[in-house]
Amino acid sequence: MENPNFNTLPEHLQMEILSLLPLQSLGKCLFVSKQWRSLIRSQEFRDLYSSRWMTDDLDKELLDLLLS
Repeated sequence: MENPNFNTLPEHLQMEILSLLPLQSLGKCLFVSKQWRSLIRSQEFRDLYSSRWMTDDLDKELLDLLLS
């Protein structure tokens, strides 16, 4: 049996999982792989993450700073 891993999950499930992480942990995930970096920096992910975590403008600015 093949070893399942995170990369075998559909992209929308990967985004769901990553969007549950706090901002500091998410920043560390940018350095895991090119695929994760691309996924985290996508507009779709930013919108999902913002809808879950961002409570004020400062939070949104920190997210933009981290992902730019």
